[in-house]
Amino acid sequence: MNKNFMNYLVWIIPIRSLRDKARCKIIESFTAINFCYWVNYQTYKNKVKNKKTFFVRSDWHTEEKDFYKNYFYNVIKNNYIPDLEISYKPDIEIFGPVRKRIFLEKSKAKIKIFYTEECVSKKAKDKIWREYSDNCINHVDLSLCFDRLDENKYKNYVRFPNWINCHFNTIWGGGILNLNYTKNDIKKVIDNINNAKSKKNKFASLVASHDAPKIRTEIFNKINKIGEVKCAGKLLHNDDTLKNEFNNNKIEYLRDFKFNICPENTISDGYITEKLFDSFKAGCIPIYSGDENIELDLINKNALLFYRRGEDNSELLKEVERLNKDDKSFDAFQNQVKINDSMVDYLWERREKILNRLEELINERLK
Repeated sequence: MNKNFMNYLVWIIPIRSLRDKARCKIIESFTAINFCYWVNYQTYKNKVKNKKTFFVRSDWHTEEKDFYKNYFYNVIKNNYIPDLEISYKPDIEIFGPVRKRIFLEKSKAKIKIFYTEECVSKKAKDKIWREYSDNCINHVDLSLCFDRLDENKYKNYVRFPNWINCHFNTIWGGGILNLNYTKNDIKKVIDNINNAKSKKNKFASLVASHDAPKIRTEIFNKINKIGEVKCAGKLLHNDDTLKNEFNNNKIEYLRDFKFNICPENTISDGYITEKLFDSFKAGCIPIYSGDENIELDLINKNALLFYRRGEDNSELLKEVERLNKDDKSFDAFQNQVKINDSMVDYLWERREKILNRLEELINERLK
């Protein structure tokens, strides 16, 4: 799994310019990465013999250390299989919405899991992601996605948006899916989010690396007329303090701001990422755009400012201006409950469904 091996493959090309182009292509090629995994496997396959094994099939895992940091690897290792090993030919294989689906559909793993941090609906911004709009329900043993599907009908599907993984995984290894996690741990996280307060040192922030749908730039242009919007990401970059002063700790960086521009890159039912929760956790007021249902009764929709693309948002802009000028009004807005107590039971249900399914699969197929 050494990504440097991919670079070595191109040295058989005699012309340097062609070699450089090939190097870029081969690193981007999922087939080439797969070949390198296979070569690497030949060197360690005897060491993992007779052990239960795990593998992740995604763009982001190119070095061996990435596999050992994987969230689900640690969940399964901590909960069920202490000597779980990484292997190219695994017993348990995790898939994401990357490249063609052939590796998922042809996999011989005894347990197959699909998990996405990206929107895979027909509205997804990437056409490759759209190929996974069925959430791979008929091809895997456990599917964990954003869509609000009937979980009584699809027994192997559990809605598990990535904000759960991002914000409820800090207490135990594996977070909310660790067997030692309790309802009280969930409540502590929620209470901390509800009690978070902005330092109110600066006006507004936008932290993003891209803007394919142009919604972030659109909101930026309007909010920036009220006050200076600091952009610490690649998009519209004008601020280095996230890196230089906060060591890329986004939450600590956001605490300085009154508002945070945090729209989703896709508007699709159920697609809610960590962005809204980052704002809440930092204590700043989210200027948000996405699924209007948000998280149904779990979120207090009055605790955020909702921007509707293609509509007249003049009232929202007036509210931003009013809250920025009126400190008491800002504090009253900020002090609202952001996450309702109903979130505790909802997250616990997510946890129990996933763990019960994992335990069932492991007992049936790996013992």
